[in-house]
Amino acid sequence: MKSLASEIIKNLDAISSINYQPHTGQQPFHESKARFRILAAGRRFGKTQSACYESVHCAIIQPGAVVWIVAPVFGQAMISWRMIRHFMPLSLVKDFHLTEKYIELTNTSTIWIKSGDNPDNLRGEGLDFLVIDEAAMIKEETWLEALRPSLSDKQGRAVMISTPKSQNWFYDLWTRGQDPLYPDYESWKLPTSANPYILPEEIEEAKRTLPELVFRQEFLSEFLDDVGSVFRGVKKCIRGALHDPVIGETYVMGCDLAKYSDFTVLTVMNRAGDLVAFDRFNQIDYTFQMERIKILAQKYKAKVYIDSTGVGDPIYEALKRSGLNIEGYRFTNESKKQLIEGLSLSIEQEKIHFPDIPELIHELTIFGYSVTATGTVTYSSPGSYHDDCVISLSLANYGITRKAYVAPTIPTFNTPSVGIGRFGETIGGEERRHRNIQSFRI
Repeated sequence: MKSLASEIIKNLDAISSINYQPHTGQQPFHESKARFRILAAGRRFGKTQSACYESVHCAIIQPGAVVWIVAPVFGQAMISWRMIRHFMPLSLVKDFHLTEKYIELTNTSTIWIKSGDNPDNLRGEGLDFLVIDEAAMIKEETWLEALRPSLSDKQGRAVMISTPKSQNWFYDLWTRGQDPLYPDYESWKLPTSANPYILPEEIEEAKRTLPELVFRQEFLSEFLDDVGSVFRGVKKCIRGALHDPVIGETYVMGCDLAKYSDFTVLTVMNRAGDLVAFDRFNQIDYTFQMERIKILAQKYKAKVYIDSTGVGDPIYEALKRSGLNIEGYRFTNESKKQLIEGLSLSIEQEKIHFPDIPELIHELTIFGYSVTATGTVTYSSPGSYHDDCVISLSLANYGITRKAYVAPTIPTFNTPSVGIGRFGETIGGEERRHRNIQSFRI
């Protein structure tokens, strides 16, 4: 009993030595006993500070605890790394592992800094405590398929913090935290002004100079649909399913080629604007990429619209020589602007439709714009996120808005039952049936 009491006193002393003092707006969050806490708050409220304190607190009072802090991209995760190093009493630290980015405590607990851009790297380990920073910017499947299961065996706890970003999965969890039927969940929605250290005149200046909807989202922490998005009405366009070609139908294909760590993405649409085939792959030699492009184009007898800028030019020329009905599209800031705005209009008017493909939906949802000092509008995905699906779909949309054409007769392979596997390997008909590979989504 004496040993337990002394351990409690030791932990309390350690916690009191954490270099953190919450402000009044943060107190209800820290006092909550809910297993899942969801904090939606305006910019500069102190969300990351609150979550980092909770991580350190757990690591101290629970010897051997495994704590993860996950952010959308690694640069953002490093904010938590620096903050925790500032909070942590050095007397409790066994080692700072600078390369792997984790802190090892003298009680064997560890606090790890992780990036959420690759869900496959977040699988496997059981967690005692999890923080998801800027959760609204992370894919839903990262939470559902990688992070949520990691809490199961240890009955781990989780904190999700974010400024709102439309009404996505983070909003769904926040709504659950408002429902008394879910006692394990608790949520808060707090504006920037709830931080007493932010000067009121700073908030007033933002209100005067920012667009109203942006101010309401970023400073008032309101969940608004499609704010700041280039593509509005994405959810309304989600319908239908991928399917094989239909006799008498004509098709177009958009092709965005991989550059460095990007993905090559192929999207096939019919003249009604329905996405019927989708393929996404990377780290494949250009020779195999061209074969993969040809196989899908030949299957649908589709006219191909391809990015022929830079590295795409020789590939476009090679595919053209192979007999494909193909047209190159050269990207400049102005031509990309026209392409993206054309896709934006088609989505807003619900002229195109696509199945619920997570990679595609996520890219469309987060795709944004910025205005330079000279007033030039540029379009891109935030941070290190990909935009390959967006570009491919915009090229296909460009194709279906062109003057109608007669589908060309393209030679097909001698063995129509042969397909291409997910990593480029050729597979025969019988093996293909056993592996249940769908040729329209390779």
